[in-house]
Amino acid sequence: MTATGSCPELLGDSVKSAHLHKGLTQSRAKSLGAESRSPRRGAVLTAVTVVLFFATALAACSPTTMPAPGTAPSKATLNQVKRTEFGRLALDDSALIAAGEKEAVLDFTVEDTPPSIFINLIVPDEKAEDFAAVASLPPGFSLAKVRIIESDLVERFWLSVNVYRVSGLTTGLRTEWSTYVDDGSGVPRFMILRARASEGSLDPIGPLAPPEPFTHLVDPAGVIRTDIRKTVVQNGATVLTPNNLLRSTVALPDAIDRQYEVPTRQWVTANDFIYWLNGVNDRIFHNSTSHSPQLISVDLGDVTLQDNTEWAPFVDPTPGHVLVYLDKIKFKIGPWWNITQPDGRVDPTTLGSLQALKKTLYGGLTSVSAVQVLSGNEEPLVQSSVQDSPAAVNWHWKIPADKLAAFGTAAQLPAGLTLSTVRMQEGDAVADHWLTLNVHADTGASSGLRAEWSTYVNDGVGLRKFVLESRAGYRSLDPVSLFSDPYPIAHTVGPVAGDTVVATSIGSGGTAFSSSFALPEAGPSTAVVATRDWVGSSDLRYWRNGVADREFYESSVLDPKTSVDPAAVSVSDGSAWSAFVGATPDRVWVDRSGTDTVTNPWFNLKGL
Repeated sequence: MTATGSCPELLGDSVKSAHLHKGLTQSRAKSLGAESRSPRRGAVLTAVTVVLFFATALAACSPTTMPAPGTAPSKATLNQVKRTEFGRLALDDSALIAAGEKEAVLDFTVEDTPPSIFINLIVPDEKAEDFAAVASLPPGFSLAKVRIIESDLVERFWLSVNVYRVSGLTTGLRTEWSTYVDDGSGVPRFMILRARASEGSLDPIGPLAPPEPFTHLVDPAGVIRTDIRKTVVQNGATVLTPNNLLRSTVALPDAIDRQYEVPTRQWVTANDFIYWLNGVNDRIFHNSTSHSPQLISVDLGDVTLQDNTEWAPFVDPTPGHVLVYLDKIKFKIGPWWNITQPDGRVDPTTLGSLQALKKTLYGGLTSVSAVQVLSGNEEPLVQSSVQDSPAAVNWHWKIPADKLAAFGTAAQLPAGLTLSTVRMQEGDAVADHWLTLNVHADTGASSGLRAEWSTYVNDGVGLRKFVLESRAGYRSLDPVSLFSDPYPIAHTVGPVAGDTVVATSIGSGGTAFSSSFALPEAGPSTAVVATRDWVGSSDLRYWRNGVADREFYESSVLDPKTSVDPAAVSVSDGSAWSAFVGATPDRVWVDRSGTDTVTNPWFNLKGL
């Protein structure tokens, strides 16, 4: 095993020697251009640059040690590659964020102790107009009806009170009073009418929100007690008063009496963009803790509520339902998203006042995180996108029972993983073992076509995706092969003899895969809905050496796919996996929705 250079050599050439480190010097220069005209901003950004230079030097002094050809990388090598490669990528990202050319995305975890609660209050139709007026919705927004849980019979107007404890981007107890709005897209979204943080926070309204202490705890009898008092400002300080704002008790049922609920896909989607009253939005990336949580509805006879907010006259006094999350909800959040990517919903004055603050604040924050990634003390975070053109395709084959044992042997599952069945799409009566080939166009740290063969496993906690073989049309990095040269992949969607034809080829010669089919029209007759189990299998994506990536995604992953009749699909398959499945796939899905994703690569490496 040989190192890729000495410390002095790498210090002298640290930027151009990094595999994933592109454009750092240029981005840094941009960020120090107009911004440096302000002495205060210039000083802050200069400090950020010092951190970036130090971190780059640190990366350079940690040369990547590569295994000999044909040798599997050791855990030490993987740790080293993870720190340097993803650390340098984090440096690049932080420079782009400081220049206002990229969005910051950060951890945001809703903790399970005390449990997060949603008190969902119905706004009657006849009071909706007055409620909207008191709520002071910004121009271009209107109230929207939603179904919150699957047992809701109809869509309604709502005021939701969410009380929880958070870690990550901010910490401590928070309460948010939210309603649901149409931002002009026709898709309901959350809008925060008021936020209260026990330890203070930064938001696009304040932007500095002082601490407003309140109580939210579980007593020894299993009752969630929330006590929020009104505050006043005296001599520039926030002072708690004895006057009630909102008080509730929620008695948790015994395990045997719990009524589990499922959030609607519509409600999950409403979380993609969370608006504030000045039109600024935060963007949320989910996983199964959001779309398939341990969520219970509490009998309203076990709930008390005293509501003295200004919205109380416009809602029914009895909640529509009170929901309790029993587990953590793990998100990634892109704060103030439409400040960097203006969408016309934020007035120019607000836009101007927040742009410089966002660049300085999150550029500095992410530069510090980059140093932590380089030192191995923080998990890297990589943003990428599955493009909608050319549309991504999934070919799915059932694995017959008589070939399952041989397939498992060929898969070489690491210890702790077992092959698992999955219900692939809504309406499937039973779960089966599946082999999936996915081909899509990727953009992000690297761009190009990617093809992956995968199956589904259980890691003792839940259903996961397992990568059997991964190929990319660009030089790529993964924990099994480390750096791989580009692989021949073609994937096009275009007109051929009056049809729209999807044509795909992977590799060449006797081991190549190829497929072609006419793409049917999208619509109810061809639409299929993937199960949440299948979507959630991507939460952790295992590789053949047991390393797993943790993935988050926008809710477009829940959108219907276009189903193609397998009999109309031409397939020639010389891959190693063709020996375990039929010649014709059992399902073929075309995903017309692009999906932005956020990944913690090699997430479980420390625990291996």
